[in-house]
Amino acid sequence: MNLVLVRHGQTEANYEKLIQGWTDNPLNELGIKQSHEIGIFLKEGQYSFDYAYSSPLVRAVKTGEVALSYLNDKLPIIIDYHFMERNFGPFEAKIAHPVLKEVLKEGFTYPGFEDDQMLLGRIETGLLKLYEKHPGKNIVLFCHSHVIKSFLILAEPKNYTYRTFIDNCSLHQFAYDGTDLKLLKFNLTTKKKHF
Repeated sequence: MNLVLVRHGQTEANYEKLIQGWTDNPLNELGIKQSHEIGIFLKEGQYSFDYAYSSPLVRAVKTGEVALSYLNDKLPIIIDYHFMERNFGPFEAKIAHPVLKEVLKEGFTYPGFEDDQMLLGRIETGLLKLYEKHPGKNIVLFCHSHVIKSFLILAEPKNYTYRTFIDNCSLHQFAYDGTDLKLLKFNLTTKKKHF
């Protein structure tokens, strides 16, 4: 299975450097522009997908709708709750830097907060279910920073952590054979002119 992950475009909470988690914030103007840019990249790169998936959160769904409008596949978006952002619970809507400095410490737990092991377990379950449904297929998934970081950690735990930076509307490509998850492309962004 070939899997392309795209982080959603910018929201006002991203711009203001706030924790979002499960808070359902829409894209801002720049986020819409970024979604068009990733769509153009997918078209120019002649990407073709058998299935399109998204987190249920509106920022991911809208990114997917805009990006997929550039492809001829006319794929419907399948919502998958496994790939929602980390649930930050009581830390949502707070300034990101001091919160992340605390909650990303190894072994951190707090009531209502989805800790690292819970999140990794959810993402791994989602990945296995995708593979069971679509072995050998090309999948695009519109999702979130900590979802992508989870994939990176599952693929290369020595090289990536939840502190790894993931740009809005960046693209990450993986291959999965039901056992081994391999990272093929990391953090491609229009901002860095990698497209």
